[in-house]
Amino acid sequence: MQTAQWEIILIYKIGIHFDVYIWTLGGLILSKGRYFYKKAYIVNMSEQKPIVLWTHFRSVSHAFQRTFLQRPQEFHIIDGPFLEFVIDTHDQHLKAVKTGIADPSKSPDPNLFMPKILSIFGKIWKPYYDESSNKPKRMFCKEHSNFFLKAISGTSLLSNPQFLELTHTFLIRNPEKSLRSLYKAVNFIFKKNPEYFIPDFDKNLAGLKESKQIFDLIKDLNKQPIVVDADDLIDDPERVLKKYCELIGEEFKEEMIHWEAKNINEWNGNNFTITKLMVYNAENSTGFNEFTKKYEPEIEYPQIVYDAIAENKPYYDYLYQFKI
Repeated sequence: MQTAQWEIILIYKIGIHFDVYIWTLGGLILSKGRYFYKKAYIVNMSEQKPIVLWTHFRSVSHAFQRTFLQRPQEFHIIDGPFLEFVIDTHDQHLKAVKTGIADPSKSPDPNLFMPKILSIFGKIWKPYYDESSNKPKRMFCKEHSNFFLKAISGTSLLSNPQFLELTHTFLIRNPEKSLRSLYKAVNFIFKKNPEYFIPDFDKNLAGLKESKQIFDLIKDLNKQPIVVDADDLIDDPERVLKKYCELIGEEFKEEMIHWEAKNINEWNGNNFTITKLMVYNAENSTGFNEFTKKYEPEIEYPQIVYDAIAENKPYYDYLYQFKI
């Protein structure tokens, strides 16, 4: 029988400028910064570990998330907490630059945002319960790999048990499809909403390079992350989800492959306009079969799209060899 491992997470304010001690299985971590809250709780790190799905733009990740939204009594869902954090901190920095508070030539000090980053990890590890039965619910968090790495840049969080002990899973999609889809989304969805500022196509949003970085980090620790290919998921969702559920230690249920077209409350809390526009297809779908053909007919693409595809194809091919 496996001995249960426990982690005590303690964050305690002791002044305006102060030290924060987090006692983990890996030892005592000392971090300096400005922290404005305290929190302490104990989590069992050997049972019901939170599941994180590392994704990238246009990988049908919101449709994947809907499979677990079908089981609200068993799973607590968090969508893109670090994506929203990156956007919020970027906006805050721009405002600080405009008012003369921040130096435009320097990036914000990551220590200033540690309280928010730690609070996100706290939400991921926090115990959640079904209100009707009081049974514990397992955490399922979907996040873009590139935004996560951007959020924690300059910190040591990649070596923290709160990150390492997650159940790491990956959803990948051929950049021939994901980057073409991103370009079309930028030009045909976002720009139909002129009241919002929407950026042009940016090859740095591809995300596959960052997914490989996280994958290699976990794999190098003799752990085998779970990789799902989007085409497999669309073509045979029952087979893929059965295997995925087996590997994360959960039972597959038929309701995971069919759902009702409706507004998703869990996606309403995200103030990031692009995300709201991105979820349209997933909210208005009833299953994976509706994701086979989108944005017809085909269009001409600028060279930057082809360059981005060529740059990211090796990362995709590498991860593809580990798919379930």
